[in-house]
Amino acid sequence: MSKRELVLMVSRGFALLLITWAFIEVTYLPERLSSLMHVFGEQTVLRTTHDYWTSYYSLVIGLLILRVSALLLAAVLFWRCGSRVQKLFADSSTEGRESKGGRV
Repeated sequence: MSKRELVLMVSRGFALLLITWAFIEVTYLPERLSSLMHVFGEQTVLRTTHDYWTSYYSLVIGLLILRVSALLLAAVLFWRCGSRVQKLFADSSTEGRESKGGRV
């Protein structure tokens, strides 16, 4: 197995881990939305301003969506295994010695 194939395999394995992590995060979304709808249901005509819990659950849902988006974006980048990812997983100390003509 070549070094490139090994890096590709590790990169795609890490991408699968990130996809799994994103899926786990998505499972929290129904609970958060239900809590936000509950808070909206408790508001009366006299109290229409956003209170603490409305702001809290809105922030939690926004950050949850941001986290899932970031995880999926990172998963796509690792799945493609571009040159930056190869440099990340490649051993830079051995590459430096090999380019100078030294042995590893």
